[in-house]
Amino acid sequence: MNILITGGSSGLGKAIVERLLNDERNHILFTYYRHSEEAVRLTGMSANIQAFKCNFCDEEDVERLIEEIALYKPDVLVNNAYVGFAQGKHFHKTSSADFEESFRYNLIPTIRITQACINEFKKRKFGKIINILTTALLNLPPIGYAIYASNKAYLQQLSKSWNTEYSKYNITANCVSPEFMQTNLSAEVDERVVEQLSNSHPLHCLLTPQEVAETVTYFVYASQQINGVNIPINAGQDIIK
Repeated sequence: MNILITGGSSGLGKAIVERLLNDERNHILFTYYRHSEEAVRLTGMSANIQAFKCNFCDEEDVERLIEEIALYKPDVLVNNAYVGFAQGKHFHKTSSADFEESFRYNLIPTIRITQACINEFKKRKFGKIINILTTALLNLPPIGYAIYASNKAYLQQLSKSWNTEYSKYNITANCVSPEFMQTNLSAEVDERVVEQLSNSHPLHCLLTPQEVAETVTYFVYASQQINGVNIPINAGQDIIK
């Protein structure tokens, strides 16, 4: 399958790329921006992988990616990229401009990329959309997650709209909601908080990107009957009711 993974050069995205490379039938196109050396390393792992430099904050870069999508003709889209950090300021200290900027650099590119992929999916009457969310949507989010959790909630509702509108075209939209992981996204979290999270975890160890990549891989190969599903990966700490 042709698989497009946004934000594939670090953290969870890199783990997904590496996991899906285990199947030589897959052809992977991943986006990156800052982690050029890692992108080069990944592309050297297989002839079936391409890297596409794309700054989600640059409209011209996003437009170039959309043009590439029409040529690449993906079967699967993994919406993984996120600009910024999960941990931010308290809500009352966060300016409306910060919310607006994050929406513009995260959700608008994701919307445009997904629209481009859906246009290709509809032509072949087949496609899979996999969205990376967060368990912060299941219960009360951590302090400072106002922007991050809001963006992910918006993406979750978009995913439900895609279920409604595109199931008849044999297009699925599923979500994976991981708990806290130690990646670049969580780099702003205090080490004492990380230690506390680890000590209070039911398994006494934090979730790894590789574990989440296994769930993403499940959706890549799952039947098209699996649609509209959100899988939380959190050792049962929060339950979807």
